Amino acid sequence: MTMFILLLSITCLIFLSIKVKLHPFFTLLSVSFIYGLLSHISFLEILTIIKDAMGSAITSLGLIVLIGTVTGGLLEISGATDVIAKRIIKVTGKKFSPIGLALTGLLVSIPVFCSSAFILLAPLAKKMSREANINYMVMIVSLSMGCLIPTTFIPPTPGPLAAIDVLSLEMGKVMLISLIFGLALIGVVYFCATWLGKKYPYPENNSLEEEKNEEKPKSFGFIAAISPIIVPVILIMLKTFLIESLSNYDWLQHLLEVAGTTEIALIISLILALILCLKNNIDTTIWQFDGVFGKSLQAGAQILIIICAGSGFGAVLQATDLKMVLAKLLVGSSLGLLTLFLIGVIFRTAIGSITVSLLTATSIIAPIVPAMGYDNFTGGMLVFLACASGSFMIFHGNDDMFWAVSTASKLDSKLAYKVLPLASIIISLTSFFIVFILSKVLL
Repeated sequence: MTMFILLLSITCLIFLSIKVKLHPFFTLLSVSFIYGLLSHISFLEILTIIKDAMGSAITSLGLIVLIGTVTGGLLEISGATDVIAKRIIKVTGKKFSPIGLALTGLLVSIPVFCSSAFILLAPLAKKMSREANINYMVMIVSLSMGCLIPTTFIPPTPGPLAAIDVLSLEMGKVMLISLIFGLALIGVVYFCATWLGKKYPYPENNSLEEEKNEEKPKSFGFIAAISPIIVPVILIMLKTFLIESLSNYDWLQHLLEVAGTTEIALIISLILALILCLKNNIDTTIWQFDGVFGKSLQAGAQILIIICAGSGFGAVLQATDLKMVLAKLLVGSSLGLLTLFLIGVIFRTAIGSITVSLLTATSIIAPIVPAMGYDNFTGGMLVFLACASGSFMIFHGNDDMFWAVSTASKLDSKLAYKVLPLASIIISLTSFFIVFILSKVLL
């Protein structure tokens, strides 16, 4: 019965989004109540679960999303995205510029939440689309999948971090191997994005054409242009990896503790982007209510409430016995790594959260890993990669990142449902195929 209710709820989610074209916020709220009520949760309890989840999402992501959106707007109006786009295209060539964008998304999403990273880099994707004369859909897929790779495969992002803790794997080794694995997947992302861009091109009558205007000469170079993106990444990573080793330098440790906090690092990023605007003689009305600050906050607020609604839906799903039902379906299977992959697929498709999918999949399988013959580091690493490969798909409307991508890129829900889930399936299956081949070679 639980699985039937889940399928019915997901059907309602797709129907309300594509056919009714109801705003994603109200779509997610409606489906949350449908699933909760059919699962015998009282109306007031569902409301409490949603409110708590939304409050938690605002607490953890509110400043990050809003500051990231404003910074993205400043990067666009200052001309920094022009400079960065031209340099990436110069290095990769126009044909392979989506690879450069996907790599940028991967690197930024290691320290920054993937939704925030996409929002921050969306103006760059738009500019690169124009500069390289490549359909915007190719860039959307490249950037979104590039941002999702670290969230799924590379610690210290929360999902992988929780998974390797359950499997008792060594952090340093996992980071190095998963980073190499993630970089290898960028090639898959490129071919996938190119194919989907041709099959489902972004509509021509969009804002990309409207934004073509006479370019002003820039008074800064590539290093200055990319500093609002790179500086917060460096600060957050320094805090992650060096904070403990600075115990003998209290002042430096405290400084890094503050500057490396995600929100503070992004505020520094915003200031750097604002300096670029002022350096390029942009009108100071940018920080007024109807300037870039105001318009970006309007867009950011809409993205944030959709993310919050997605978190609410995920919380309602997790408040039922869904995890136990899914676990019972698969825990008795003897399909080896395929079992681990399928557990990841089902939990990600059903619940939407990569972190929950990875944590649940590894928790279910951890007790029987030795009996499966994966009791050394290599085996444990393959278990982790198989679970992560499954947790990459299916990327759809119960994941708040889905709505961040569709909203920030102004992608119609109907088109988003055609492209983004398919992209995640292709990358997930390819990833598991690589893991399967590695298991035959290494074990």
